[in-house]
Amino acid sequence: MHRRLHEPRRSLPLLAVFVIAAASAQADEATPGAAAAATAPTAAADLGTPAGPNPDAGLPIGGFLVYPSIFVGVVYNDNLYATHDDRKAALGMLFSPNVTAVDDQGLHKTTLTLSGAITAFPDHTSSSNGQPSPTNVSGTIGAEHVWTPAEDLTVDVKAAFARQYGIFGSSVATNAGFISSPNVTSVSAYTQYSNQVSGSVAIEKKFNDQWFLRGGVGAQDTEYEGGSAGVAGGQSGADYNFFLRSGFWLTPQINAFVEGGADLRRYRDSWYDSNAYRVVGGLSSDEIGLFRGEIYGGYQKQFSARGNFGAVDAPAYGAAIYYYPTRYLTLAGRVDQSFGSAAAQTAAFAGSPSGDTVQTRLEADYSLSEYWNASARAGYARTTWSNSSLVESAWTFGGEINYNFWRNVALTLNYQYTSVDANRSGVTTYSQNLVSAGMTYHY
Repeated sequence: MHRRLHEPRRSLPLLAVFVIAAASAQADEATPGAAAAATAPTAAADLGTPAGPNPDAGLPIGGFLVYPSIFVGVVYNDNLYATHDDRKAALGMLFSPNVTAVDDQGLHKTTLTLSGAITAFPDHTSSSNGQPSPTNVSGTIGAEHVWTPAEDLTVDVKAAFARQYGIFGSSVATNAGFISSPNVTSVSAYTQYSNQVSGSVAIEKKFNDQWFLRGGVGAQDTEYEGGSAGVAGGQSGADYNFFLRSGFWLTPQINAFVEGGADLRRYRDSWYDSNAYRVVGGLSSDEIGLFRGEIYGGYQKQFSARGNFGAVDAPAYGAAIYYYPTRYLTLAGRVDQSFGSAAAQTAAFAGSPSGDTVQTRLEADYSLSEYWNASARAGYARTTWSNSSLVESAWTFGGEINYNFWRNVALTLNYQYTSVDANRSGVTTYSQNLVSAGMTYHY
């Protein structure tokens, strides 16, 4: 039952939306060679989801091996509407399907994923104070196709749809890691649901055993849904990105790279439209002993596309580490700083399209025995705004325990705590505890 935390199979830049789509969270682990050159900065990478599935355990359907799992149970929420005052608690039902389908033909590899959480609170179906209804659906659907026409050439195409609320999403479902948008998102105290559609194409070319060049383009459309009249809705819109990276393998395990990228954001309210660019350099490794990861740093700048607000610049930095001390334990950590897209805010504090966001994520996965498995996760994010003194922060921690008591059936207990805070009155701050318990079936 041992699971390694997922890490992205191929890297893309932090500003690029096509970096790691949340819907590709169950893609296979990186392999040496060309794929190893693909580890790159990305704040959107999901930690804590299962690694590539075992081919011997798949359900053959057509040319695909399908790996379904289903969680059914109850969920307790002590703050249904994510409010500071007048907290309402209730017990509801939770249904969480997860499916991965892989068709690996060598030259072509296609991966389809679905991960969702359906929560139902029969006596609390309507929204309160403009906050989303606790009876809702969240999750991701994604597809990735990798074409390798030659050993020195790889083409990676991704498409995804994600629905979530909050910068870390809602991790009440079984085997839940952090769900995040492909494009880095700013912290918002208003827990409005967002629907995100993204697509990307990335191409990598190796010129010899040491040099490689990678480039790509991508787009993401984000739509914030619902909300009260007092919430600004102009932050919905599209994001267009491209990047180019050149790298050199210093040793068979470590490569140095330089990367440039641009980010064009176009919102429903064109006042927010912005352009951004960044240049970073760093070191990356597929695996050194028990470690793999990357570290990078550089410069980034964001400015108004229409001259409505001043330019802002900041350091761009980050690191990601995956550590496998034993076959039963995996540790993962990530930290990064980047400009995020404008987030849904109350109208009184709208007008700050440039958010400088720092995110930190930690996860651990441990197989206690053949029958017991445990995981833990924690995250922190903080956004400062260019045109405002408003500072918003969010942090979360949680864990899960699985007891496999019969064949492919396990008892699952999951806990998640989330806290969102702001430094100005009139902005919603809240804390929330989520507890789910039930049964998980893995094919």
